Amino acid sequence: MRTKLIALLTASAALAAGAVAAHAAPISVAVYSFSTQDDVNAFQKVSGGSCKRKWQGNQLLRIGVGQSTNNCVYRSSVLSDSSNAHPDLGMIASASVSGGTAKLQKKSYAGVGVRQSDDASYSLRVLPNTHKWQYFRDAEGAGGPKLEASGSGKFVKIGGKANVLRLQAFSYGSPTSNILGTVNGRTVVSTTDSGADQPNGRRTVLMVGVKGAGAGTGVNGFFDEVAVQVPNPF
Repeated sequence: MRTKLIALLTASAALAAGAVAAHAAPISVAVYSFSTQDDVNAFQKVSGGSCKRKWQGNQLLRIGVGQSTNNCVYRSSVLSDSSNAHPDLGMIASASVSGGTAKLQKKSYAGVGVRQSDDASYSLRVLPNTHKWQYFRDAEGAGGPKLEASGSGKFVKIGGKANVLRLQAFSYGSPTSNILGTVNGRTVVSTTDSGADQPNGRRTVLMVGVKGAGAGTGVNGFFDEVAVQVPNPF
């Protein structure tokens, strides 16, 4: 999996370079391969009612959704500088989902988020069992996440097969943020955000849940080869 992830990183970095030619490919400031319990412990719950974190087979992070809970969100140990108004944060992860009823499996998703706070974030999700992806912008303040873009395709791998997700929000010190999202090396989001309400949280997160407002009891998200990235040079 590591070799495949590196290949996809190289491909998506080339895409990012094409979009923002003046900047070099991002660099990883933290990598979590989950070869030890410490990597699992580096992720702490920031939202979700009944959620369970586990070291799966001594090689993956498993996040389980429990009773009366729609989704679970866990942050990495990396936080951006609090003095940065538009934090430069990126995240990449190999993610898959399983478990739950047949109905829930069609609605279950795994995802990554950047600039996450208690009331804001950018997030990229895949719903593997329907070959779909979704990109959300949760503006600062009240209102909740808004679906900005979505799509489907066979490049989104089904079921228990891992999908490599990448999402970055880089402002390079300017008021405008460049947002890039890829799924298995395929660019699905490439846009800019100059809004005064653009997400400015300090966290990078992993998430698992089900589409809609119902409980996702029994759904599990599995994560591997997670990396937090920043621009190069930082």
